[in-house]
Amino acid sequence: MINQLVEWVKPFFTLLEQAVGDWGLAVILFTLLVRLCLIPLSIRQSNFAVKQFLFSQHVAKLKEKWQGNQQKMTVEMTKVMSEKSFNPFSMLSTVILQTPIFMTIFALFHHLGPTAHSVFIPWVASIGLPDPYFIFPIVTAILCGLLSKVALIPDDMMTTTASNPMSFYIMVGFSLFILWSAPVAISLYYGTSSLWGAIERRLLRSRVRKLISQEQQQ
Repeated sequence: MINQLVEWVKPFFTLLEQAVGDWGLAVILFTLLVRLCLIPLSIRQSNFAVKQFLFSQHVAKLKEKWQGNQQKMTVEMTKVMSEKSFNPFSMLSTVILQTPIFMTIFALFHHLGPTAHSVFIPWVASIGLPDPYFIFPIVTAILCGLLSKVALIPDDMMTTTASNPMSFYIMVGFSLFILWSAPVAISLYYGTSSLWGAIERRLLRSRVRKLISQEQQQ
């Protein structure tokens, strides 16, 4: 399946590279086009964030009300999930959709190897090769960790701090695991996609705030 996707994507990537004259810039443009196509999914994700936030508020009230009665609290939580149409696995749709795209880019640039030249990372001969000094994977991983702190829920609506200090280190560690020995093009795609995601979440915050306020007034 991935090989078939590579065959479909390669001509498009080649056209992008010929148009802009740089494989690195082609990766950035491709990433932006992919994220542009995924905007409807991002809006759906913001709807899920609202449901998750409201559900967490209900859970907090249930824990306070049924403290010491785990069985009753579980029954009430299940009832709330059904009433609010809350599915905790809804967020997986974004990951599932982006995984084959990520794997396709990985396979494509692994195949291109030393031929994918770019001026974006001057110390690397080709973005189809790993960074010999691991500079770009480390910088990208730290950037992704920082950007992951940009949440959809406005800070002033959170009753507790939304940012878990460990989440930064988990994100950095996970990113390093993926990017460490991968072609530099993967770090470029991963970092660009994360930056887009952070900007997108900031822009969607006003919509999320409005939806939460409407639900709380009902």
